[in-house]
Amino acid sequence: MEKKLYRSKKNRILFGVCGGLAEYFNVDPTLVRILFILLLLGSVGTAALLYLLLALVMPEEPEEGGEVSGEETQEE
Repeated sequence: MEKKLYRSKKNRILFGVCGGLAEYFNVDPTLVRILFILLLLGSVGTAALLYLLLALVMPEEPEEGGEVSGEETQEE
Protein backbone atom coordinates (compact mmCIF):
# COMPACT_ATOMS: atom_id res chain seq x y z
CA MET A 1 0.00 0.00 0.00
CA GLU A 2 1.30 3.42 -0.95
CA LYS A 3 1.80 5.87 1.92
CA LYS A 4 0.42 9.39 1.33
CA LEU A 5 0.78 12.62 3.25
CA TYR A 6 -2.51 14.16 4.40
CA ARG A 7 -3.65 16.75 6.92
CA SER A 8 -5.01 14.78 9.86
CA LYS A 9 -8.67 14.86 10.87
CA LYS A 10 -8.04 13.05 14.18
CA ASN A 11 -4.87 14.78 15.43
CA ARG A 12 -5.62 18.39 14.63
CA ILE A 13 -5.33 21.61 16.57
CA LEU A 14 -5.40 24.19 13.76
CA PHE A 15 -5.26 22.67 10.29
CA GLY A 16 -3.93 19.18 11.05
CA VAL A 17 -0.52 19.70 9.46
CA CYS A 18 1.56 18.55 12.44
CA GLY A 19 -0.81 15.63 13.06
CA GLY A 20 -0.57 14.60 9.43
CA LEU A 21 3.22 14.74 9.48
CA ALA A 22 3.24 12.68 12.68
CA GLU A 23 0.98 10.03 11.15
CA TYR A 24 3.11 9.90 7.99
CA PHE A 25 6.38 9.45 9.91
CA ASN A 26 4.72 7.27 12.58
CA VAL A 27 5.74 9.44 15.56
CA ASP A 28 3.85 11.10 18.40
CA PRO A 29 2.05 14.28 17.25
CA THR A 30 3.15 16.08 20.42
CA LEU A 31 6.80 15.67 19.41
CA VAL A 32 6.11 17.14 15.97
CA ARG A 33 4.29 20.09 17.57
CA ILE A 34 7.16 20.73 20.02
CA LEU A 35 9.69 20.62 17.19
CA PHE A 36 7.54 23.01 15.17
CA ILE A 37 7.30 25.46 18.11
CA LEU A 38 11.08 25.36 18.56
CA LEU A 39 11.50 25.98 14.83
CA LEU A 40 8.95 28.81 15.02
CA LEU A 41 10.84 30.54 17.84
CA GLY A 42 14.16 30.28 16.05
CA SER A 43 13.11 31.14 12.51
CA VAL A 44 11.67 34.67 12.82
CA GLY A 45 8.37 33.73 11.17
CA THR A 46 9.60 31.42 8.42
CA ALA A 47 8.09 28.39 10.17
CA ALA A 48 4.69 30.12 10.36
CA LEU A 49 4.81 30.75 6.61
CA LEU A 50 5.84 27.13 6.04
CA TYR A 51 2.91 25.91 8.18
CA LEU A 52 0.43 28.03 6.22
CA LEU A 53 1.83 26.83 2.91
CA LEU A 54 1.58 23.21 4.03
CA ALA A 55 -2.01 23.80 5.20
CA LEU A 56 -2.86 25.05 1.70
CA VAL A 57 -0.95 22.40 -0.25
CA MET A 58 -1.55 19.21 1.77
CA PRO A 59 -4.90 17.54 1.02
CA GLU A 60 -7.18 16.67 3.91
CA GLU A 61 -7.33 13.04 4.99
CA PRO A 62 -10.12 11.18 3.12
CA GLU A 63 -13.06 9.66 4.98
CA GLU A 64 -12.68 6.09 6.21
CA GLY A 65 -14.25 3.65 3.76
CA GLY A 66 -14.34 6.15 0.90
CA GLU A 67 -17.32 7.81 -0.68
CA VAL A 68 -20.31 5.85 -1.85
CA SER A 69 -21.09 6.41 -5.50
CA GLY A 70 -23.81 5.17 -7.77
CA GLU A 71 -27.47 4.59 -7.06
CA GLU A 72 -28.82 4.78 -3.55
CA THR A 73 -30.84 1.84 -2.35
CA GLN A 74 -33.99 2.27 -0.33
CA GLU A 75 -35.60 -0.31 1.88
CA GLU A 76 -39.38 -0.44 1.98
